[in-house]
Amino acid sequence: MNKLKCSVTTCRHNANDLCELRKIQVDGPAALESRETCCGSYAERTSSSENSCGCSSSPSATADVHCSAEHCTYNDNHKCSADCVCMGCCCAEPEVVSETECCTFERRA
Repeated sequence: MNKLKCSVTTCRHNANDLCELRKIQVDGPAALESRETCCGSYAERTSSSENSCGCSSSPSATADVHCSAEHCTYNDNHKCSADCVCMGCCCAEPEVVSETECCTFERRA
Protein backbone atom coordinates (compact mmCIF):
# COMPACT_ATOMS: atom_id res chain seq x y z
CA MET A 1 0.00 0.00 0.00
CA ASN A 2 1.17 3.51 -0.83
CA LYS A 3 0.55 6.68 1.12
CA LEU A 4 -1.81 8.63 -1.14
CA LYS A 5 -2.47 12.36 -1.16
CA CYS A 6 -4.95 13.80 -3.62
CA SER A 7 -5.56 17.48 -4.24
CA VAL A 8 -8.16 16.94 -6.98
CA THR A 9 -11.17 18.34 -5.12
CA THR A 10 -13.50 17.94 -8.11
CA CYS A 11 -13.23 14.13 -7.84
CA ARG A 12 -16.11 12.37 -6.11
CA HIS A 13 -13.63 10.02 -4.38
CA ASN A 14 -11.76 12.91 -2.70
CA ALA A 15 -12.58 13.62 0.95
CA ASN A 16 -10.30 16.18 2.62
CA ASP A 17 -7.34 15.34 0.34
CA LEU A 18 -7.76 11.61 0.97
CA CYS A 19 -9.21 9.02 -1.41
CA GLU A 20 -12.23 6.84 -0.66
CA LEU A 21 -10.92 4.16 -3.03
CA ARG A 22 -8.59 1.46 -1.73
CA LYS A 23 -7.09 0.99 -5.21
CA ILE A 24 -6.46 3.58 -7.92
CA GLN A 25 -5.18 3.39 -11.47
CA VAL A 26 -2.57 5.80 -12.84
CA ASP A 27 -2.61 5.89 -16.65
CA GLY A 28 -0.12 7.20 -19.19
CA PRO A 29 1.75 4.29 -20.78
CA ALA A 30 3.90 6.57 -22.98
CA ALA A 31 4.27 9.40 -20.42
CA LEU A 32 7.66 11.07 -20.19
CA GLU A 33 6.60 13.67 -17.60
CA SER A 34 3.90 13.98 -14.93
CA ARG A 35 1.51 16.10 -17.01
CA GLU A 36 1.24 13.17 -19.45
CA THR A 37 -0.18 10.90 -16.72
CA CYS A 38 -3.69 10.87 -15.31
CA CYS A 39 -5.75 9.26 -12.60
CA GLY A 40 -7.79 6.59 -14.37
CA SER A 41 -9.96 6.32 -11.25
CA TYR A 42 -11.09 9.97 -11.40
CA ALA A 43 -14.85 10.52 -11.40
CA GLU A 44 -16.27 14.02 -11.51
CA ARG A 45 -18.09 15.13 -8.38
CA THR A 46 -21.70 16.07 -9.01
CA SER A 47 -24.22 17.57 -6.62
CA SER A 48 -25.91 14.18 -6.30
CA SER A 49 -22.79 12.03 -5.87
CA GLU A 50 -21.99 10.71 -2.41
CA ASN A 51 -18.98 8.62 -3.39
CA SER A 52 -17.94 6.08 -5.96
CA CYS A 53 -20.25 3.27 -4.90
CA GLY A 54 -23.05 5.17 -3.19
CA CYS A 55 -22.14 3.52 0.10
CA SER A 56 -20.47 4.85 3.19
CA SER A 57 -16.83 4.07 2.52
CA SER A 58 -14.41 6.24 4.44
CA PRO A 59 -11.33 8.01 3.09
CA SER A 60 -7.92 6.49 3.74
CA ALA A 61 -4.35 7.77 3.70
CA THR A 62 -3.24 4.59 1.89
CA ALA A 63 -4.21 2.81 -1.31
CA ASP A 64 -2.85 0.31 -3.80
CA VAL A 65 -1.60 2.29 -6.78
CA HIS A 66 -1.57 0.43 -10.09
CA CYS A 67 0.35 2.22 -12.82
CA SER A 68 0.65 1.94 -16.59
CA ALA A 69 3.33 4.68 -16.89
CA GLU A 70 6.09 2.48 -18.32
CA HIS A 71 8.75 5.21 -18.16
CA CYS A 72 8.28 6.05 -14.47
CA THR A 73 11.06 5.04 -12.14
CA TYR A 74 8.49 3.90 -9.55
CA ASN A 75 6.66 1.53 -11.92
CA ASP A 76 7.49 -1.99 -10.78
CA ASN A 77 5.54 -4.43 -12.95
CA HIS A 78 2.52 -2.08 -13.08
CA LYS A 79 2.55 -1.40 -9.33
CA CYS A 80 3.80 1.87 -7.90
CA SER A 81 6.79 1.46 -5.58
CA ALA A 82 6.84 5.06 -4.28
CA ASP A 83 6.25 5.37 -0.56
CA CYS A 84 4.03 8.40 -1.06
CA VAL A 85 1.99 9.21 -4.18
CA CYS A 86 0.56 12.68 -4.82
CA MET A 87 -2.27 13.09 -7.31
CA GLY A 88 -3.01 16.58 -8.52
CA CYS A 89 -4.33 18.50 -11.47
CA CYS A 90 -2.80 20.49 -14.28
CA CYS A 91 -5.53 23.13 -14.27
CA ALA A 92 -7.59 25.00 -11.68
CA GLU A 93 -10.78 22.91 -11.91
CA PRO A 94 -10.41 19.50 -13.60
CA GLU A 95 -13.57 18.25 -15.24
CA VAL A 96 -12.16 15.20 -17.01
CA VAL A 97 -9.63 12.49 -16.20
CA SER A 98 -7.06 13.96 -18.63
CA GLU A 99 -6.77 17.06 -16.43
CA THR A 100 -5.45 15.03 -13.48
CA GLU A 101 -1.84 13.95 -13.06
CA CYS A 102 0.48 11.90 -10.90
CA CYS A 103 2.79 14.51 -9.37
CA THR A 104 5.08 11.75 -8.07
CA PHE A 105 5.98 10.63 -11.62
CA GLU A 106 9.73 10.59 -12.15
CA ARG A 107 11.16 9.65 -15.53
CA ARG A 108 13.26 6.51 -15.48
CA ALA A 109 16.90 7.11 -16.40
